[in-house]
Amino acid sequence: MKGLILLLITFFFISCKSSPTPPKEQRESPLEEPQSQENETILSREELLLKSSFELYLYQLKSLNSNNIIAMTYPKFFTVFSQRTYGGFLYTMINSSNIDILSFDATINKIEPIQKFSKGTFAKVSHNSIIKLYLKNPELYNTESSLNTLYSILAHKYGAQNIHVDTASRVVTIKRKEKMIAIKEGTSQWKFIGDNPTYRKLYSSFLPYDILDKI
Repeated sequence: MKGLILLLITFFFISCKSSPTPPKEQRESPLEEPQSQENETILSREELLLKSSFELYLYQLKSLNSNNIIAMTYPKFFTVFSQRTYGGFLYTMINSSNIDILSFDATINKIEPIQKFSKGTFAKVSHNSIIKLYLKNPELYNTESSLNTLYSILAHKYGAQNIHVDTASRVVTIKRKEKMIAIKEGTSQWKFIGDNPTYRKLYSSFLPYDILDKI
């Protein structure tokens, strides 16, 4: 979920100055097709539980249910990042006066083999997401030039093939592939944590050492 929050923050801190050179033609490109999973008839019970939990987690993302997202987040993450701040910031983004989240879709891309560590099991997982944002504040990006600037910056950050800005409808579409780590300690349920450069800077403060050695 942190990826979505960071993505939304972008809209509050990007400069609205005109771009000196217009961006290339804005075309939507499909994400890489999700990799097919192994034949599900031979998946172990634990693999099936992980897949089911990951699907449930993605459903919470699509529903933008901050309480359930937090409940399914690896709890030790909140020893280094305030749970109250995390939830409050998400609420602020979702209820922004500048943008509306028109749709947020997420589907499983890949679930890697489950591995053991001292306190349980973990696995690397990933999902594809497509988010559509409507720029509802008429004073935000109110010229074609500023919308082109927005496109250029987002294209630089996420890849031109993953960005589409409809200047007529003021709708921004962003496609991403998100990597995560699923962790199950003891008899608890599967929990999830983002796997990106921002999170990796914090990993050593809360992830078990024998997970760190394997990722």
